[in-house]
Formats: sequence, C-alpha cells, structure tokens
Amino acid sequence: MKKVFLFTLIVSAMMMTACGDGATEKLVKKLNSSYDYDGKEVTLTGYLTYPSGAMIMGGKTTPTLRHSNWQKSGFISPEINFGKEPNSIWVPDKFRLEDIEIYDATGQKHGINAKLNLKGTVRYTHKDWEKATIAQEEKPGKMKIFGTKSADEKAEEAKKAAEERKKKTGDPNDYTFELFVNEISVAK
Repeated sequence: MKKVFLFTLIVSAMMMTACGDGATEKLVKKLNSSYDYDGKEVTLTGYLTYPSGAMIMGGKTTPTLRHSNWQKSGFISPEINFGKEPNSIWVPDKFRLEDIEIYDATGQKHGINAKLNLKGTVRYTHKDWEKATIAQEEKPGKMKIFGTKSADEKAEEAKKAAEERKKKTGDPNDYTFELFVNEISVAK
C-alpha cells in the first residue's frame, strides 16, 4: 500500500511540474475574461508546436502554445514571424514535429521540446462587437453584396453569439484575442 501511494505521489508531482508555468495559466484565464490587457505586452510560457492546418500569411504563422510538451490541448495560437530569422518559426512543406525550428531573439535554433517564453502584444479581435451591433441598428438597410452577409445579418449573429456567451458564462463579451509575438526566449 505504501509503495502504491508513493508511486502515485511521484507521478502526480511529475505531472504538476510538466503542466507548464502556473503564472501563464493564470494570465491566460485573465486574458479570456476581461479586456484589461488589450494593447499591453505580456509573456506566456510553454511549448510551441505546429498544427497541420496552420497557414502562413504575410510572413506570419500561428503555431500552438501548449501547457507542456506532451499535452494535446493548447493555450493559444500566437502570431509569429515565419522564417529562420530571430524570433521566428520555420517549418518545411512536409514535416515531422522534430523538423520544426524555432529561433529565439538571439537567433539560436530550438526544437519543439524547448520550453519558451513568448513576449508579445495582446489585441482583442472582437472587443467592439456591441458597438458594431448598436451602430447597425441605427442605420439598417445596407446594400448586400452577393455571396456575403449583410451588415444586418452580421449584427444579428453577433447579438445571438453574445446571448449564448451570457447563458454559458454570465458575461456577453467576446474575449477572443491574438498575441503578436515580438520576442522569443528560452524559459528557465
């Protein structure tokens, strides 16, 4: 019985230390519950990996920052420069995870098993959802372009999404954000 208990304690301790930076977990919860960090610089710690469906647009890409190097769910998808320069990530067309190259601020190359600090600016992408719906209510009847949603339809969708968020969390706001990374360093 003592051996099983001791083994359980050891495994639990290993899992708790592998789960990543507790400060980062707390910060991500704050980022997902208020607009306090909009336009501010934050540092998140974790492991980068590259999902198979990620795209490269305008020289930037969005890998996934994970709690740990073995866990499947991620914190966020930060926007990082694509390439082999400092503060960037490089992935060949056809790759395995070990082919991913991450370059820190000094230009040092790291793999996906490196625990990293990502310093960047937070921008909330739907902060003004309510203002947009109110403005649309004040001037209805905009012309619709074929194949797109009208402003009225978009406003109605935003209202419904806000109602759903309020039912689930008690807060109608959409805290979807992007992190624009400007510095990568190795976490200690």
